[in-house]
Amino acid sequence: MGTIEIKKVERKVTVGKKGEQRQQVKKTYGKIIYRGTMRLTDMAEHIMKHGSIYTEDVVIGVITKLKSCMQEMLADGYKVKVDGIGTLYPVLTSKGVADAKDFSATENVTRLGIAFLADQSKKSAYKASAMRQGATLSTQLYSELTGEETPEPSNSEENGGGSSNSESGNGGGPVNP
Repeated sequence: MGTIEIKKVERKVTVGKKGEQRQQVKKTYGKIIYRGTMRLTDMAEHIMKHGSIYTEDVVIGVITKLKSCMQEMLADGYKVKVDGIGTLYPVLTSKGVADAKDFSATENVTRLGIAFLADQSKKSAYKASAMRQGATLSTQLYSELTGEETPEPSNSEENGGGSSNSESGNGGGPVNP
C-alpha cells in the first residue's frame, strides 16, 4: 500500500472518575498527517498512470455517471454497495412523538444524510487488519504543550503502535480531525 505518517501529539488530559480527585497528566496520542485531498481529476490521472486504456476524460465521465446514479439510488432509499470499497446508505434523525398518528416525515425528520460503511469482507483492503498489514506507519513527535516538533529517527512500524483512547475518564479523546 504505502506509508501513513503519524504525528505523536502530547496533550494534558484530566484523569479520574467524577466525584473523586482528578488530576492532569501528560499523554501522547497519534494523529495522521494528511498529505492532501485527491480530487476527481487527481484520481483519474492516477488511474491512468496504472496502465488504464482509458483517457482521463473517460475515467472522469464514468466516475461522474457513477456519482449521479448513486445519488439517485440513495434518494430512492437504496443502499449502494461498491464491492471492495464499501456501502453508502441513507440515514435520518427524527424527533419522537407520543402517538404514531402524530408523526409526520416533514415535521419530525430533523436530518437526512448519507452514511458509509467500509467493506469488511475477508479480501477487502479497507478492513482494519488489512490496512494495518498493508500500510507502513512512521512517527514524529509534536507537543501541543510546548508547540515544538521533535523529529524522531525513522521508525517505520510494521504493525504500528495503535493509539486507542479507550481509557475511561481520559477526557482527551481522539485528536484526529
